[in-house]
Amino acid sequence: MSRLIPFFIVLLETAALALPQGAPAPASAPTADIAWAAVAAGLFQMGCVSADRECGADESPRHPVRLTKPFELMTTEVTVGMYRAVIKQIDEQPPWSTHANHPVVIVTWDEARAFCQAIGGRLPTEAEWEYAARGGRENTIYPWGDETPVYNAQSPYGAVFESDRAQPVKSHRPNGYGLFDMTGNVWEWTEDAGSLYQADPVVDPQGLASGRTRIVRGGSFGDAPSNLRVSNRTPNQPDRVNVNVGFRCARDVAR
Repeated sequence: MSRLIPFFIVLLETAALALPQGAPAPASAPTADIAWAAVAAGLFQMGCVSADRECGADESPRHPVRLTKPFELMTTEVTVGMYRAVIKQIDEQPPWSTHANHPVVIVTWDEARAFCQAIGGRLPTEAEWEYAARGGRENTIYPWGDETPVYNAQSPYGAVFESDRAQPVKSHRPNGYGLFDMTGNVWEWTEDAGSLYQADPVVDPQGLASGRTRIVRGGSFGDAPSNLRVSNRTPNQPDRVNVNVGFRCARDVAR
């Protein structure tokens, strides 16, 4: 796998597990302390909103998406502490990563997927990610509205961006669904392979099953505000690791 590092781009009780890197834990194994937020099924408009003047071509056309199944999403990005509790071995983290609550980075798409499967979850689809990131707001550029983000933990528009390091999770306010750092801090892997949108309505879209790239969402500590927009989507090679790419997991729930 490539180890290039370009700079662009409910609680469960736990015990540490000594597993090979990338190996899933046994189905009965305890997992890291993780908080989950419930996200109800619903209908939303996915893609570039009309007020946004910085959308890329791959964010259009905006189209209706219906998610027929409720799901849960981790309230935070996977942290170094969570990852170590399930996958014992971990690639050396950046110098700024000094705390167990820093988001884990330098993980491939396969490694992220293996972690999620080990805790009984999966990576979120792009549609689930955007729906959850909007936090119940339908026509806004960012999770909180259209206001440009500021690097201020006390601000309702606060996010980690235009910096040289990530911050521990929960450093800024959550969105309307109780999810932290859906914009900024680190990019987040999704399940979907890179593809273009169509104008037709879709139901429970899964994206392409395979492709040369996988989509990351949310922007990171090193990005300009334009990359923190909720509709922004960036392709990344699945075997590539980055100091500003992490992930969070989703899981299905019984209806």
